[in-house]
Amino acid sequence: MTSSCGTQRRSVIDDAQDAFTDLVFGEAKSFGRDTFKPEDVGNLRALAERFPGAVLAFATLRLPNELSSTELESIRTLALWGREYVDGDFRTRAPVVVLTGIELFAGFSLDDAWKKAGGEHAQFGEARGLETANLRILADVTQQLYLGLPSYSSWHQAKWERIHAERKARADAEGAASEVAANEGGSN
Repeated sequence: MTSSCGTQRRSVIDDAQDAFTDLVFGEAKSFGRDTFKPEDVGNLRALAERFPGAVLAFATLRLPNELSSTELESIRTLALWGREYVDGDFRTRAPVVVLTGIELFAGFSLDDAWKKAGGEHAQFGEARGLETANLRILADVTQQLYLGLPSYSSWHQAKWERIHAERKARADAEGAASEVAANEGGSN
């Protein structure tokens, strides 16, 4: 005899209702000044190395302008490291989400909170189809807002353009060296 609970659970799993789950590690602070220490950032990086693809969250009750340049720079460095791909996988190493009092005290939605905050926040609040429930999208947006980074897609495109330019320059240099060697060999 099959229990109804077991049947319901099986149908949820069989109907592909369980979504991809992100592993999240975070560091949370209240209103203190300079509370995100280099060792906090280092500890989260160590966790990301141990659990590739995990999302790293920095949450503070402070407003964005209350974060120190030292805190932001250490988080920015980690965020750039986290944007790289995991070897053999098609996901970023460790997306970094930064949450401030704006997001943590949001009444109804992040969109509404960002619209109310104004400025650059309002641009994201007005954006249609911005799926902030996706932690990787939330990481991208908060890195732009608080860390001064370009969007992930712009950063990624610039990275590949730089790699292709370096490869072309290397190939051009090798071609020129081969041509010089051929000319020197032919003039003997």
